[in-house]
Amino acid sequence: MTGSWWKRATILLCAILLSALLFFTWTSFNVMGQIRRTVDAENLNSVKLWAGDVESRAGAIREHIHELLVTLHNSNELRTGTPIMNARTKQKILDMMEEKLIVSTDADAFFVFDTENDYYLFSAETSLDSRAAHALKDYFREHAMRQETPFRSREWNTIQVGDSAYFSQCVRLGKYVAGAASSLDYYHIDQKFSVLGEEPCFVLQKGDDSFFCGGAPSPGGEGRGRSTVSVEIPFLNAVGTLTVTPILSTGGQFLLPVLLFLDSAVCVVLVFILLLLLRREVARPGRELIRANQALALGDVEYRLDPQKAGSDEFRALYESFNTMAAQITRLRIESYDLRLQENRNRLTMLRAQIRPHSFLNAITTISNMTYIAEPEEIRQYISAFAKFIRYMLNVSSDRILLSEELDHIRNYLRMQEVRFPGSIHFDVECEEEAARREIPFLILYTLVENSIKHAMTLYEELQIHIRCFRLQTEDFQGTCLVEEDSGEGFREEIIAQLLREDAVFTKDHLGLTNVRYTLHLAYHRNDLLRISNREEGGARVEIRIPDREDGP
Repeated sequence: MTGSWWKRATILLCAILLSALLFFTWTSFNVMGQIRRTVDAENLNSVKLWAGDVESRAGAIREHIHELLVTLHNSNELRTGTPIMNARTKQKILDMMEEKLIVSTDADAFFVFDTENDYYLFSAETSLDSRAAHALKDYFREHAMRQETPFRSREWNTIQVGDSAYFSQCVRLGKYVAGAASSLDYYHIDQKFSVLGEEPCFVLQKGDDSFFCGGAPSPGGEGRGRSTVSVEIPFLNAVGTLTVTPILSTGGQFLLPVLLFLDSAVCVVLVFILLLLLRREVARPGRELIRANQALALGDVEYRLDPQKAGSDEFRALYESFNTMAAQITRLRIESYDLRLQENRNRLTMLRAQIRPHSFLNAITTISNMTYIAEPEEIRQYISAFAKFIRYMLNVSSDRILLSEELDHIRNYLRMQEVRFPGSIHFDVECEEEAARREIPFLILYTLVENSIKHAMTLYEELQIHIRCFRLQTEDFQGTCLVEEDSGEGFREEIIAQLLREDAVFTKDHLGLTNVRYTLHLAYHRNDLLRISNREEGGARVEIRIPDREDGP
Protein backbone atom coordinates (compact mmCIF):
# COMPACT_ATOMS: atom_id res chain seq x y z
CA MET A 1 0.00 0.00 0.00
CA THR A 2 1.32 3.46 -0.98
CA GLY A 3 0.35 6.92 0.24
CA SER A 4 1.04 9.25 3.12
CA TRP A 5 1.71 7.59 6.44
CA TRP A 6 0.46 10.78 8.07
CA LYS A 7 -3.07 10.41 6.61
CA ARG A 8 -3.21 6.72 7.48
CA ALA A 9 -2.07 7.48 11.02
CA THR A 10 -4.77 10.18 11.41
CA ILE A 11 -7.55 7.88 10.14
CA LEU A 12 -6.30 5.09 12.36
CA LEU A 13 -6.20 7.41 15.37
CA CYS A 14 -9.84 8.48 14.84
CA ALA A 15 -10.91 4.85 14.50
CA ILE A 16 -9.04 3.99 17.69
CA LEU A 17 -10.78 6.86 19.52
CA LEU A 18 -14.25 5.73 18.43
CA SER A 19 -13.52 2.11 19.28
CA ALA A 20 -12.13 3.14 22.65
CA LEU A 21 -15.26 5.12 23.53
CA LEU A 22 -17.52 2.18 22.60
CA PHE A 23 -15.31 -0.23 24.47
CA PHE A 24 -15.11 1.88 27.64
CA THR A 25 -18.90 2.38 27.62
CA TRP A 26 -19.43 -1.36 27.35
CA THR A 27 -16.81 -1.98 30.04
CA SER A 28 -18.57 0.28 32.53
CA PHE A 29 -21.66 -2.01 32.44
CA ASN A 30 -19.67 -5.24 32.59
CA VAL A 31 -17.02 -4.44 35.17
CA MET A 32 -18.80 -6.43 37.87
CA GLY A 33 -18.82 -9.63 35.88
CA GLN A 34 -15.25 -9.10 34.72
CA ILE A 35 -14.00 -8.68 38.27
CA ARG A 36 -15.81 -11.85 39.27
CA ARG A 37 -14.31 -13.77 36.35
CA THR A 38 -10.88 -12.40 37.24
CA VAL A 39 -11.32 -13.50 40.85
CA ASP A 40 -12.38 -16.98 39.69
CA ALA A 41 -9.45 -17.30 37.27
CA GLU A 42 -6.84 -16.08 39.78
CA ASN A 43 -8.20 -18.25 42.58
CA LEU A 44 -8.41 -21.29 40.28
CA ASN A 45 -4.77 -20.74 39.37
CA SER A 46 -3.86 -20.37 43.06
CA VAL A 47 -5.59 -23.67 43.88
CA LYS A 48 -3.71 -25.41 41.04
CA LEU A 49 -0.41 -23.92 42.22
CA TRP A 50 -1.26 -25.04 45.77
CA ALA A 51 -1.92 -28.57 44.54
CA GLY A 52 1.39 -28.63 42.67
CA ASP A 53 3.26 -27.27 45.69
CA VAL A 54 1.70 -29.84 48.03
CA GLU A 55 2.48 -32.67 45.60
CA SER A 56 6.11 -31.54 45.39
CA ARG A 57 6.51 -31.25 49.16
CA ALA A 58 4.72 -34.55 49.73
CA GLY A 59 7.02 -36.12 47.15
CA ALA A 60 10.04 -35.03 49.21
CA ILE A 61 8.56 -36.76 52.29
CA ARG A 62 7.83 -39.84 50.18
CA GLU A 63 11.52 -39.97 49.21
CA HIS A 64 12.39 -40.09 52.93
CA ILE A 65 9.97 -43.02 53.38
CA HIS A 66 11.57 -44.85 50.45
CA GLU A 67 15.04 -44.26 51.94
CA LEU A 68 13.88 -45.88 55.19
CA LEU A 69 12.62 -48.92 53.27
CA VAL A 70 15.75 -49.12 51.13
CA THR A 71 17.89 -48.97 54.28
CA LEU A 72 15.82 -51.81 55.73
CA HIS A 73 16.31 -53.70 52.47
CA ASN A 74 20.09 -53.30 52.73
CA SER A 75 20.25 -54.10 56.44
CA ASN A 76 17.57 -56.69 57.07
CA GLU A 77 15.54 -59.46 55.42
CA LEU A 78 12.14 -58.19 54.22
CA ARG A 79 10.48 -61.48 53.31
CA THR A 80 7.79 -62.95 55.53
CA GLY A 81 9.05 -65.54 57.95
CA THR A 82 12.37 -63.75 58.49
CA PRO A 83 13.61 -62.81 61.97
CA ILE A 84 12.75 -59.52 63.62
CA MET A 85 15.24 -56.68 63.08
CA ASN A 86 18.17 -56.65 65.48
CA ALA A 87 18.99 -53.88 67.93
CA ARG A 88 21.61 -52.39 65.63
CA THR A 89 19.18 -52.07 62.73
CA LYS A 90 16.50 -50.72 65.07
CA GLN A 91 18.81 -47.96 66.32
CA LYS A 92 19.88 -47.17 62.77
CA ILE A 93 16.26 -46.74 61.63
CA LEU A 94 15.42 -44.60 64.67
CA ASP A 95 18.46 -42.40 64.00
CA MET A 96 17.42 -42.04 60.35
CA MET A 97 13.90 -41.00 61.33
CA GLU A 98 15.28 -38.38 63.74
CA GLU A 99 17.59 -37.03 61.03
CA LYS A 100 14.77 -36.84 58.49
CA LEU A 101 12.54 -34.96 60.96
CA ILE A 102 15.35 -32.42 61.31
CA VAL A 103 15.89 -32.15 57.55
CA SER A 104 12.20 -31.99 56.59
CA THR A 105 10.23 -28.94 57.72
CA ASP A 106 6.93 -30.54 56.65
CA ALA A 107 7.05 -33.97 58.28
CA ASP A 108 5.57 -34.40 61.79
CA ALA A 109 6.29 -38.11 62.31
CA PHE A 110 7.80 -41.22 60.70
CA PHE A 111 7.11 -44.85 61.56
CA VAL A 112 8.17 -48.37 60.57
CA PHE A 113 5.83 -51.31 61.31
CA ASP A 114 6.74 -55.01 61.09
CA THR A 115 3.40 -56.52 60.00
CA GLU A 116 4.48 -60.06 60.86
CA ASN A 117 6.02 -59.57 64.30
CA ASP A 118 3.92 -56.58 65.39
CA TYR A 119 7.20 -54.64 65.85
CA TYR A 120 6.70 -50.86 65.76
CA LEU A 121 9.15 -47.94 65.55
CA PHE A 122 7.85 -44.35 65.77
CA SER A 123 9.52 -40.94 65.87
CA ALA A 124 7.75 -37.55 66.06
CA GLU A 125 8.84 -33.93 65.66
CA THR A 126 9.96 -32.47 69.00
CA SER A 127 7.73 -29.43 68.50
CA LEU A 128 4.67 -31.69 68.21
CA ASP A 129 2.44 -31.72 71.28
CA SER A 130 2.91 -34.92 73.30
CA ARG A 131 -0.81 -35.68 73.22
CA ALA A 132 -0.89 -35.27 69.44
CA ALA A 133 2.24 -37.42 69.08
CA HIS A 134 0.70 -40.25 71.12
CA ALA A 135 -2.52 -39.98 69.12
CA LEU A 136 -0.57 -40.29 65.86
CA LYS A 137 1.42 -43.22 67.19
CA ASP A 138 -1.73 -45.10 68.22
CA TYR A 139 -3.48 -44.24 64.94
CA PHE A 140 -0.73 -45.63 62.70
CA ARG A 141 -0.36 -48.77 64.83
CA GLU A 142 -4.06 -49.47 64.28
CA HIS A 143 -4.58 -48.26 60.69
CA ALA A 144 -1.18 -48.56 58.90
CA MET A 145 -1.91 -51.95 57.33
CA ARG A 146 -5.35 -50.82 56.06
CA GLN A 147 -3.93 -47.68 54.43
CA GLU A 148 -0.79 -49.21 52.90
CA THR A 149 0.04 -48.42 49.26
CA PRO A 150 2.49 -50.05 46.80
CA PHE A 151 6.14 -48.96 46.82
CA ARG A 152 5.82 -46.79 43.72
CA SER A 153 2.42 -45.28 44.53
CA ARG A 154 2.19 -41.49 44.76
CA GLU A 155 -1.25 -41.39 46.41
CA TRP A 156 -1.62 -39.76 49.85
CA ASN A 157 -4.37 -40.05 52.43
CA THR A 158 -5.97 -37.24 54.40
CA ILE A 159 -6.71 -38.31 57.97
CA GLN A 160 -8.23 -36.78 61.10
CA VAL A 161 -6.44 -37.67 64.33
CA GLY A 162 -7.91 -36.02 67.37
CA ASP A 163 -8.30 -32.30 66.69
CA SER A 164 -5.69 -32.26 63.91
CA ALA A 165 -5.77 -33.23 60.24
CA TYR A 166 -2.76 -34.72 58.45
CA PHE A 167 -1.56 -35.85 55.05
CA SER A 168 -0.26 -39.40 55.46
CA GLN A 169 1.25 -42.16 53.34
CA CYS A 170 1.92 -45.77 54.34
CA VAL A 171 4.22 -47.65 51.93
CA ARG A 172 4.75 -51.41 52.06
CA LEU A 173 7.92 -53.28 51.04
CA GLY A 174 8.03 -56.93 52.01
CA LYS A 175 6.76 -57.40 55.53
CA TYR A 176 7.45 -53.78 56.53
CA VAL A 177 5.15 -50.79 56.26
CA ALA A 178 6.83 -47.37 56.56
CA GLY A 179 5.05 -44.05 56.54
CA ALA A 180 4.89 -40.43 57.58
CA ALA A 181 2.41 -37.75 58.59
CA SER A 182 2.39 -34.04 57.77
CA SER A 183 -0.02 -31.58 59.38
CA LEU A 184 -2.44 -29.70 57.11
CA ASP A 185 -1.51 -26.56 59.08
CA TYR A 186 1.69 -26.40 56.98
CA TYR A 187 -0.30 -26.23 53.76
CA HIS A 188 -2.82 -23.44 54.28
CA ILE A 189 -3.29 -21.84 50.88
CA ASP A 190 -3.10 -18.26 52.17
CA GLN A 191 0.35 -18.87 53.68
CA LYS A 192 2.05 -19.07 50.30
CA PHE A 193 -0.40 -18.13 47.55
CA SER A 194 -2.52 -15.04 47.01
CA VAL A 195 -6.30 -15.37 47.22
CA LEU A 196 -8.51 -12.66 45.72
CA GLY A 197 -11.66 -11.77 47.62
CA GLU A 198 -12.90 -11.40 51.17
CA GLU A 199 -13.63 -14.15 53.72
CA PRO A 200 -11.82 -16.93 51.81
CA CYS A 201 -12.39 -20.52 52.87
CA PHE A 202 -10.43 -23.42 51.33
CA VAL A 203 -11.35 -27.03 52.10
CA LEU A 204 -10.45 -30.48 50.80
CA GLN A 205 -13.53 -32.61 50.12
CA LYS A 206 -12.80 -36.34 50.27
CA GLY A 207 -16.00 -38.35 50.16
CA ASP A 208 -18.17 -37.16 53.01
CA ASP A 209 -15.21 -35.67 54.90
CA SER A 210 -14.05 -32.06 54.68
CA PHE A 211 -10.63 -30.79 55.76
CA PHE A 212 -9.91 -27.09 56.31
CA CYS A 213 -6.80 -25.80 54.49
CA GLY A 214 -6.77 -22.02 54.81
CA GLY A 215 -8.78 -18.83 55.11
CA ALA A 216 -11.66 -18.39 57.56
CA PRO A 217 -12.93 -21.64 59.11
CA SER A 218 -16.55 -20.44 59.09
CA PRO A 219 -17.13 -17.95 56.23
CA GLY A 220 -20.89 -18.29 56.31
CA GLY A 221 -21.23 -20.97 53.63
CA GLU A 222 -21.64 -20.52 49.90
CA GLY A 223 -24.18 -17.72 50.21
CA ARG A 224 -25.42 -15.49 47.45
CA GLY A 225 -22.60 -13.58 45.81
CA ARG A 226 -19.93 -16.06 46.90
CA SER A 227 -17.42 -17.16 44.24
CA THR A 228 -16.48 -20.85 44.22
CA VAL A 229 -13.74 -22.70 42.30
CA SER A 230 -12.97 -26.41 42.54
CA VAL A 231 -10.04 -28.50 41.34
CA GLU A 232 -9.67 -32.29 41.41
CA ILE A 233 -6.42 -33.34 43.09
CA PRO A 234 -5.67 -36.92 41.97
CA PHE A 235 -2.74 -37.69 44.27
CA LEU A 236 -4.93 -36.82 47.29
CA ASN A 237 -8.05 -38.43 45.75
CA ALA A 238 -9.91 -35.28 46.79
CA VAL A 239 -11.44 -32.06 45.46
CA GLY A 240 -10.05 -28.69 46.56
CA THR A 241 -12.79 -26.04 46.89
CA LEU A 242 -12.08 -22.33 47.46
CA THR A 243 -14.93 -19.92 48.17
CA VAL A 244 -14.59 -16.14 48.53
CA THR A 245 -16.71 -13.02 48.47
CA PRO A 246 -15.48 -11.08 45.40
CA ILE A 247 -14.27 -7.55 46.09
CA LEU A 248 -16.48 -5.44 43.79
CA SER A 249 -16.77 -1.69 43.40
CA THR A 250 -20.42 -0.54 43.60
CA GLY A 251 -19.95 3.19 42.99
CA GLY A 252 -18.80 5.42 40.16
CA GLN A 253 -20.33 3.40 37.30
CA PHE A 254 -21.71 6.49 35.54
CA LEU A 255 -18.70 8.67 36.27
CA LEU A 256 -16.31 6.15 34.70
CA PRO A 257 -17.36 6.66 31.01
CA VAL A 258 -17.06 10.45 31.35
CA LEU A 259 -13.59 10.23 32.81
CA LEU A 260 -12.56 7.75 30.17
CA PHE A 261 -13.87 10.02 27.39
CA LEU A 262 -12.00 13.05 28.72
CA ASP A 263 -8.85 11.00 29.16
CA SER A 264 -9.18 9.69 25.59
CA ALA A 265 -9.57 13.22 24.22
CA VAL A 266 -6.43 14.40 26.00
CA CYS A 267 -4.58 11.36 24.67
CA VAL A 268 -5.69 12.16 21.10
CA VAL A 269 -4.33 15.72 21.34
CA LEU A 270 -1.05 14.51 22.77
CA VAL A 271 -0.72 11.79 20.12
CA PHE A 272 -1.43 14.38 17.38
CA ILE A 273 1.41 16.57 18.69
CA LEU A 274 3.60 13.48 18.92
CA LEU A 275 2.89 12.62 15.28
CA LEU A 276 4.06 16.03 14.15
CA LEU A 277 7.22 15.68 16.18
CA LEU A 278 7.86 12.17 14.89
CA ARG A 279 7.43 13.29 11.31
CA ARG A 280 10.15 15.91 11.68
CA GLU A 281 12.56 14.25 14.09
CA VAL A 282 12.15 10.56 13.29
CA ALA A 283 10.65 9.86 9.88
CA ARG A 284 13.15 11.80 7.75
CA PRO A 285 16.39 10.64 9.43
CA GLY A 286 14.87 7.18 9.77
CA ARG A 287 14.38 6.91 6.02
CA GLU A 288 17.98 7.99 5.47
CA LEU A 289 19.17 5.35 7.91
CA ILE A 290 17.11 2.69 6.08
CA ARG A 291 18.74 3.65 2.77
CA ALA A 292 22.16 3.39 4.38
CA ASN A 293 21.42 -0.09 5.75
CA GLN A 294 20.12 -1.23 2.37
CA ALA A 295 23.33 -0.01 0.72
CA LEU A 296 25.41 -1.86 3.33
CA ALA A 297 23.34 -5.02 2.83
CA LEU A 298 24.12 -4.85 -0.89
CA GLY A 299 27.84 -4.81 -0.12
CA ASP A 300 28.62 -1.08 -0.28
CA VAL A 301 30.89 -0.93 2.79
CA GLU A 302 32.09 2.55 1.77
CA TYR A 303 28.65 4.16 2.31
CA ARG A 304 28.68 6.85 5.04
CA LEU A 305 26.11 9.14 6.72
CA ASP A 306 26.57 12.82 7.60
CA PRO A 307 25.98 13.17 11.39
CA GLN A 308 25.39 16.95 10.97
CA LYS A 309 22.13 16.19 9.09
CA ALA A 310 20.76 13.84 11.73
CA GLY A 311 18.44 16.46 13.29
CA SER A 312 18.73 15.13 16.88
CA ASP A 313 21.35 13.84 19.29
CA GLU A 314 19.88 10.36 19.21
CA PHE A 315 20.05 10.01 15.43
CA ARG A 316 23.47 11.65 15.39
CA ALA A 317 24.63 8.83 17.65
CA LEU A 318 22.96 6.30 15.33
CA TYR A 319 24.65 7.81 12.26
CA GLU A 320 28.03 7.67 13.97
CA SER A 321 27.40 4.10 15.08
CA PHE A 322 26.49 3.14 11.50
CA ASN A 323 29.70 4.70 10.19
CA THR A 324 31.73 2.82 12.79
CA MET A 325 29.96 -0.44 11.92
CA ALA A 326 30.59 0.01 8.21
CA ALA A 327 34.29 0.72 8.82
CA GLN A 328 34.71 -2.42 10.93
CA ILE A 329 32.54 -4.85 8.93
CA THR A 330 35.46 -6.67 7.30
CA ARG A 331 37.30 -7.16 10.59
CA LEU A 332 34.12 -8.34 12.29
CA ARG A 333 33.57 -11.01 9.63
CA ILE A 334 36.98 -12.47 10.35
CA GLU A 335 36.43 -12.27 14.11
CA SER A 336 33.02 -13.91 13.72
CA TYR A 337 34.63 -16.91 12.02
CA ASP A 338 37.22 -17.17 14.80
CA LEU A 339 34.50 -16.92 17.43
CA ARG A 340 32.57 -19.80 15.85
CA LEU A 341 35.65 -21.99 16.04
CA GLN A 342 36.18 -21.04 19.69
CA GLU A 343 32.50 -21.66 20.40
CA ASN A 344 32.84 -25.22 19.12
CA ARG A 345 35.84 -25.79 21.38
CA ASN A 346 33.98 -24.33 24.38
CA ARG A 347 30.94 -26.44 23.55
CA LEU A 348 33.02 -29.61 23.63
CA THR A 349 34.49 -28.57 27.00
CA MET A 350 30.99 -27.93 28.34
CA LEU A 351 29.77 -31.33 27.17
CA ARG A 352 32.68 -33.07 28.88
CA ALA A 353 31.88 -31.21 32.10
CA GLN A 354 28.25 -32.35 31.89
CA ILE A 355 29.30 -35.94 31.17
CA ARG A 356 31.22 -36.05 34.46
CA PRO A 357 29.07 -38.23 36.70
CA HIS A 358 27.34 -37.34 39.91
CA SER A 359 28.77 -40.44 41.60
CA PHE A 360 31.00 -38.55 44.03
CA LEU A 361 28.23 -37.80 46.54
CA ASN A 362 26.77 -41.31 46.10
CA ALA A 363 30.16 -42.84 46.96
CA ILE A 364 30.54 -40.68 50.07
CA THR A 365 27.04 -41.69 51.18
CA THR A 366 27.89 -45.36 50.60
CA ILE A 367 31.03 -45.09 52.72
CA SER A 368 28.98 -43.46 55.46
CA ASN A 369 26.43 -46.31 55.34
CA MET A 370 29.17 -48.97 55.32
CA THR A 371 30.51 -47.72 58.63
CA TYR A 372 27.32 -49.11 60.20
CA ILE A 373 27.29 -52.61 58.69
CA ALA A 374 30.56 -53.41 56.83
CA GLU A 375 33.87 -54.79 58.05
CA PRO A 376 36.91 -52.46 58.04
CA GLU A 377 38.52 -54.46 55.23
CA GLU A 378 35.46 -54.00 53.01
CA ILE A 379 35.48 -50.26 53.71
CA ARG A 380 39.19 -50.06 52.84
CA GLN A 381 38.57 -51.92 49.57
CA TYR A 382 35.71 -49.59 48.66
CA ILE A 383 37.77 -46.48 49.49
CA SER A 384 40.61 -47.86 47.35
CA ALA A 385 38.20 -48.32 44.42
CA PHE A 386 36.76 -44.86 45.03
CA ALA A 387 40.27 -43.33 45.05
CA LYS A 388 41.01 -45.05 41.74
CA PHE A 389 37.71 -43.70 40.38
CA ILE A 390 38.55 -40.11 41.38
CA ARG A 391 42.13 -40.41 40.09
CA TYR A 392 40.81 -41.43 36.68
CA MET A 393 38.22 -38.67 36.57
CA LEU A 394 40.61 -35.90 37.61
CA ASN A 395 44.00 -36.88 36.20
CA VAL A 396 43.02 -37.42 32.57
CA SER A 397 43.57 -34.08 30.85
CA SER A 398 43.41 -35.11 27.17
CA ASP A 399 40.25 -35.40 25.09
CA ARG A 400 40.96 -39.03 24.17
CA ILE A 401 41.68 -42.17 26.19
CA LEU A 402 42.50 -45.79 25.31
CA LEU A 403 39.44 -48.03 25.16
CA SER A 404 41.16 -50.56 27.45
CA GLU A 405 41.63 -47.86 30.12
CA GLU A 406 37.99 -46.80 29.79
CA LEU A 407 36.88 -50.43 30.28
CA ASP A 408 39.06 -50.74 33.40
CA HIS A 409 37.43 -47.58 34.73
CA ILE A 410 33.96 -49.02 34.05
CA ARG A 411 34.82 -52.27 35.86
CA ASN A 412 36.06 -50.29 38.85
CA TYR A 413 32.89 -48.17 38.81
CA LEU A 414 30.66 -51.27 38.72
CA ARG A 415 32.55 -52.79 41.66
CA MET A 416 31.60 -49.66 43.60
CA GLN A 417 27.95 -50.04 42.49
CA GLU A 418 27.98 -53.68 43.60
CA VAL A 419 28.67 -52.48 47.15
CA ARG A 420 25.70 -50.10 46.97
CA PHE A 421 23.34 -52.60 45.31
CA PRO A 422 24.57 -56.15 46.04
CA GLY A 423 23.58 -58.71 43.41
CA SER A 424 21.80 -56.12 41.24
CA ILE A 425 24.25 -55.90 38.30
CA HIS A 426 25.83 -58.49 36.03
CA PHE A 427 28.50 -57.13 33.65
CA ASP A 428 30.49 -58.78 30.87
CA VAL A 429 32.73 -57.50 28.06
CA GLU A 430 33.75 -58.82 24.66
CA CYS A 431 36.57 -56.69 23.26
CA GLU A 432 38.94 -57.39 20.39
CA GLU A 433 42.61 -56.67 21.05
CA GLU A 434 42.86 -54.23 18.14
CA ALA A 435 39.80 -52.35 19.36
CA ALA A 436 41.17 -52.19 22.93
CA ARG A 437 44.17 -50.20 21.64
CA ARG A 438 41.92 -47.63 19.97
CA GLU A 439 41.53 -44.11 21.42
CA ILE A 440 37.99 -42.89 22.12
CA PRO A 441 36.55 -39.65 23.58
CA PHE A 442 37.02 -39.50 27.35
CA LEU A 443 34.10 -41.01 29.37
CA ILE A 444 31.90 -41.63 26.31
CA LEU A 445 31.48 -45.40 26.93
CA TYR A 446 31.29 -44.91 30.70
CA THR A 447 28.35 -42.52 30.16
CA LEU A 448 26.36 -45.30 28.45
CA VAL A 449 26.89 -47.66 31.40
CA GLU A 450 25.97 -44.96 33.91
CA ASN A 451 22.85 -44.16 31.86
CA SER A 452 21.76 -47.83 31.97
CA ILE A 453 22.19 -47.98 35.74
CA LYS A 454 20.25 -44.74 36.17
CA HIS A 455 17.29 -45.66 33.96
CA ALA A 456 17.18 -49.49 33.84
CA MET A 457 18.24 -50.79 37.26
CA THR A 458 15.62 -51.80 39.85
CA LEU A 459 15.86 -53.31 43.32
CA TYR A 460 13.94 -56.39 42.21
CA GLU A 461 15.71 -57.82 39.16
CA GLU A 462 19.38 -58.20 38.26
CA LEU A 463 20.43 -55.76 35.55
CA GLN A 464 22.41 -57.37 32.71
CA ILE A 465 24.95 -55.07 31.04
CA HIS A 466 26.90 -56.36 28.04
CA ILE A 467 29.58 -54.47 26.07
CA ARG A 468 31.04 -55.52 22.72
CA CYS A 469 33.98 -53.71 21.04
CA PHE A 470 35.06 -54.71 17.53
CA ARG A 471 36.33 -53.44 14.21
CA LEU A 472 33.63 -52.55 11.66
CA GLN A 473 33.87 -51.75 7.96
CA THR A 474 30.88 -50.84 5.78
CA GLU A 475 30.32 -48.76 2.66
CA ASP A 476 30.15 -45.50 4.60
CA PHE A 477 32.14 -46.34 7.76
CA GLN A 478 35.51 -47.77 8.73
CA GLY A 479 36.57 -47.87 12.35
CA THR A 480 35.67 -49.26 15.78
CA CYS A 481 32.15 -50.10 16.94
CA LEU A 482 31.18 -49.98 20.63
CA VAL A 483 27.87 -51.63 21.58
CA GLU A 484 26.33 -51.38 25.06
CA GLU A 485 23.18 -53.38 25.88
CA ASP A 486 21.11 -53.77 29.03
CA SER A 487 18.14 -55.85 30.16
CA GLY A 488 15.95 -52.96 31.29
CA GLU A 489 12.68 -51.71 29.86
CA GLY A 490 14.34 -50.03 26.86
CA PHE A 491 13.71 -46.61 25.36
CA ARG A 492 10.34 -45.06 24.59
CA GLU A 493 9.85 -44.44 20.88
CA GLU A 494 9.53 -40.68 21.32
CA ILE A 495 12.84 -40.59 23.23
CA ILE A 496 14.60 -42.45 20.39
CA ALA A 497 13.16 -40.05 17.82
CA GLN A 498 14.11 -37.01 19.90
CA LEU A 499 17.71 -38.13 20.49
CA LEU A 500 18.36 -38.97 16.84
CA ARG A 501 16.97 -35.79 15.26
CA GLU A 502 19.66 -33.66 13.65
CA ASP A 503 18.25 -30.54 15.32
CA ALA A 504 17.81 -32.27 18.69
CA VAL A 505 18.14 -30.11 21.76
CA PHE A 506 19.23 -31.22 25.21
CA THR A 507 16.63 -33.51 26.76
CA LYS A 508 16.36 -33.58 30.53
CA ASP A 509 15.33 -37.29 30.61
CA HIS A 510 18.51 -38.54 28.89
CA LEU A 511 21.05 -35.74 29.26
CA GLY A 512 23.94 -38.24 29.16
CA LEU A 513 22.97 -39.62 25.73
CA THR A 514 22.39 -36.11 24.39
CA ASN A 515 25.88 -35.14 25.52
CA VAL A 516 27.33 -38.27 23.87
CA ARG A 517 25.66 -37.30 20.58
CA TYR A 518 27.00 -33.74 20.68
CA THR A 519 30.46 -34.92 21.74
CA LEU A 520 30.66 -37.29 18.76
CA HIS A 521 29.50 -34.50 16.44
CA LEU A 522 32.07 -32.02 17.73
CA ALA A 523 34.89 -34.59 17.79
CA TYR A 524 34.28 -36.23 14.40
CA HIS A 525 31.91 -33.77 12.61
CA ARG A 526 29.33 -36.46 11.84
CA ASN A 527 25.73 -36.96 13.00
CA ASP A 528 25.40 -40.70 12.31
CA LEU A 529 27.81 -42.10 14.92
CA LEU A 530 25.21 -42.68 17.70
CA ARG A 531 22.55 -45.33 17.09
CA ILE A 532 19.83 -46.08 19.63
CA SER A 533 17.33 -48.94 19.56
CA ASN A 534 15.63 -51.60 21.68
CA ARG A 535 16.55 -55.30 21.72
CA GLU A 536 13.99 -57.85 20.51
CA GLU A 537 14.30 -59.76 23.78
CA GLY A 538 13.85 -56.56 25.78
CA GLY A 539 16.19 -53.86 26.95
CA ALA A 540 18.09 -50.96 25.40
CA ARG A 541 20.86 -51.08 22.82
CA VAL A 542 23.23 -48.15 22.17
CA GLU A 543 25.87 -48.25 19.45
CA ILE A 544 28.75 -45.79 19.11
CA ARG A 545 30.97 -45.75 16.02
CA ILE A 546 34.50 -44.34 16.26
CA PRO A 547 35.80 -43.62 12.72
CA ASP A 548 39.46 -44.10 11.82
CA ARG A 549 39.47 -40.75 10.04
CA GLU A 550 37.87 -37.48 11.18
CA ASP A 551 35.88 -35.52 8.61
CA GLY A 552 36.68 -31.84 8.28
CA PRO A 553 34.38 -29.21 9.83
